[in-house]
Amino acid sequence: MEARTICLLGHAGSGKTALAEALLKRFGRDAKFDFTPEAKSRGHSVDLGVGSVVQNGKALQILDTPGFGEFVEDVRKGLFAAETALLLVNAEKGVEVHTEKTWELARKFHKPTLVLINKMDLPNADFAKALDSLKTTLEGKFGCLEWPIREGNAFVGYVDLVQNKVIYFDKRKGEIPATLKELVAAEREKLLELLAEANDDLMVHFLEGQEIPEEEIRTALKTALEKQIFTPVLASALPIAPSLETFIELLETAAPAFESKSEMTSPLQAIVFNLYSDQYLGKLAFLKILNGTLSEGNTIVNLQTGTQERVKEILRFFGDRTEKIPQAGPGEIVALAKLNAANLGDTFAHNTTAIKLPWIEFPRPVFARAVTPETQADDEKMSTALKEIASLKATLSFYRDPVTHEAILSGLGDTHLQVFVERLKNRYGVSVKLSRPHVPYQETVLKVGQGQYKHKKQSGGRGQYGEAHLRVEPSPGKGYEFLDEVKGGVIPREFIPAVEKGVVEALGQGVLAGYPMTDVRVAVFYGSYHDVDSNEISFKIAGWNAFRLAAQAAQPVLLEPIYKVIVWTPSEYTGDIISSLNGKRGKILGMGVEGDEESLQRIEKIEAEAPLSEMLDYALELKSITQGRATFQMDFVRYQMVTSEKLTEELLKREGRSVNKTSAEAK
Repeated sequence: MEARTICLLGHAGSGKTALAEALLKRFGRDAKFDFTPEAKSRGHSVDLGVGSVVQNGKALQILDTPGFGEFVEDVRKGLFAAETALLLVNAEKGVEVHTEKTWELARKFHKPTLVLINKMDLPNADFAKALDSLKTTLEGKFGCLEWPIREGNAFVGYVDLVQNKVIYFDKRKGEIPATLKELVAAEREKLLELLAEANDDLMVHFLEGQEIPEEEIRTALKTALEKQIFTPVLASALPIAPSLETFIELLETAAPAFESKSEMTSPLQAIVFNLYSDQYLGKLAFLKILNGTLSEGNTIVNLQTGTQERVKEILRFFGDRTEKIPQAGPGEIVALAKLNAANLGDTFAHNTTAIKLPWIEFPRPVFARAVTPETQADDEKMSTALKEIASLKATLSFYRDPVTHEAILSGLGDTHLQVFVERLKNRYGVSVKLSRPHVPYQETVLKVGQGQYKHKKQSGGRGQYGEAHLRVEPSPGKGYEFLDEVKGGVIPREFIPAVEKGVVEALGQGVLAGYPMTDVRVAVFYGSYHDVDSNEISFKIAGWNAFRLAAQAAQPVLLEPIYKVIVWTPSEYTGDIISSLNGKRGKILGMGVEGDEESLQRIEKIEAEAPLSEMLDYALELKSITQGRATFQMDFVRYQMVTSEKLTEELLKREGRSVNKTSAEAK
């Protein structure tokens, strides 16, 4: 079976989902793409939609992507699995923020792309203005294959620039309107000039001013699209116009049916490009089959894990509905249910000798929030559900911070997280609250300090006795070290581990503001014991208290996590971003430009370091500064000492903590 996959791209409101549903309906499939409660409540897509129709031995597979930047993961998945892309542009608004982002991704994935200036039936639709926004904002060349005809606010037909004739939707005959003749002639001239780059014969006709046969134009168009010399632009409004047949013909021209590198009988190679959890079907793994045939009852192997899986059922999706099929071949997209284990990017094959397929990179989560269940009884249920939800997305993570002990949900922005919080409630019945997470500060010491503590307790019968003298000193970059320097048996060897247990416990509680201590060397060098009353608990208590006294005398200081920050932004926002980072105690490390001198859009790359405490809301701030056009990434670099006592107090105040008075006095 011939299989062809198209990925629908564009800003929210450009009509991607409506087009996907209309295409399926024209093939007799009445289905919905935005069927989840989270999509319905927002009125736009939040997941990758998958639809398939099969007619006359051909499969058209449609991937509908979300229209906001925080859901860019699904755009990348869709482009990975598609042979071609269709970029939709709202005829009233022209190029919008996400239009730019998805166009850049389509070029990065080297996908032949068509542009559909959609919603030509809206009152303020302006095809010429939308076309101009394409040419002035996006990289590449654009050529119109159609020019829309409007009568009042009605979209009534278009001029086919290839045939140079008018097509009215009501089937009436007519000439090119006088008001459009000059404009249409100019646009056709531009189209022929673009096509001449792909065909020498047409170039000769064009330069000599000869009439060019339609057959030569179509031949050149096929070559131009295959070589991606330019991007064709169409006009549309729903129900689909131009005709479905014209649209499919152009799609087939732009992207031939998927061709496997081998025959259907060759060994299977299929990659998991999307995961989804269905309320009734459970976890689904969406596969793009690259080679061979996948059949129900097959035993296949996950090349990443070595795990063997039995193919229990193969599902073809069309929006919110599914159908079982017995087998699928190269180019087809199917979903497998009831697999024991499948992760994004996993390659499935018939045997372990097959080659793993390359996978793609995704942005890492940059916006974190602490998650708290509304009822404590739901804590365990919340953790289990969020782990499952996060396992389906590359841009979502869930973990418990080892320092603050908070449950942390991280994604690409506030809307991104809210969608999955809603899904947690809708799917698993767990309501949670999101809040700004605490910063995982640490503590260390700057100088040598000593402390001693004698634990003595007598309450009739056998008592408790243990004395320990400790020295605490800085040990930069070494974490924690413990030394036994006791001589003369003043502390018996069997009690030294108990002293260290007390020290380790005290390390975890800190002495400045209750944060774990690191980069300290602790030595026990003296003490005393009692033949009858000494025991492990006594020396553990002595070690705990002696450490705190020694650490308080060793000038404890606060350590804050420092992150490397890389921002990619259009150059017009560079100054505002640098100012913003400087205001966050950031340090600019360097700058560079991505894109050559002739690029319409020069992207600045800004590298900096900044404290985590200042960057917790940066995703929101950067979105505001650049209208969502900039992106950034953060990676932990190191812990750095907070040198100012005033700043220490300010940072701790934000966390609802204060400096330990005893520690302050010890300084």
